[in-house]
Amino acid sequence: MNTQASLIDALEAGRNVAVSVDLSRCTAEAGTASSRSRGGVRIGAYRLTADGTLAFSDTQFIAASSDGRPFQQFQRYQVLADNSVRLTTYMYDLPSLQQRGALLAYQCTINQGIRFHAH
Repeated sequence: MNTQASLIDALEAGRNVAVSVDLSRCTAEAGTASSRSRGGVRIGAYRLTADGTLAFSDTQFIAASSDGRPFQQFQRYQVLADNSVRLTTYMYDLPSLQQRGALLAYQCTINQGIRFHAH
């Protein structure tokens, strides 16, 4: 899928949509370090807001980070009509749920750092 419109069409048709991300091809926002991380997720639920933004999120339990402590990671994706995608990541220590570090934010573009695949 090459556009936000085709992504919305696939979701509204009930198709399964997978997302693959390569942060090395995205732009880190101010205060966020660049990253070479890659990964993927399937869209389980989504929201289309009045301003035309398509939003969805994902959460992951990380069993042990570099400091050996587990944490919960939340990622939010906002896909705009111009095909730009803002990816934000929040991390929380467990079990306290205290925020762990600053918000991480990246700007990607469909087919440049982020791809959508309908099945």
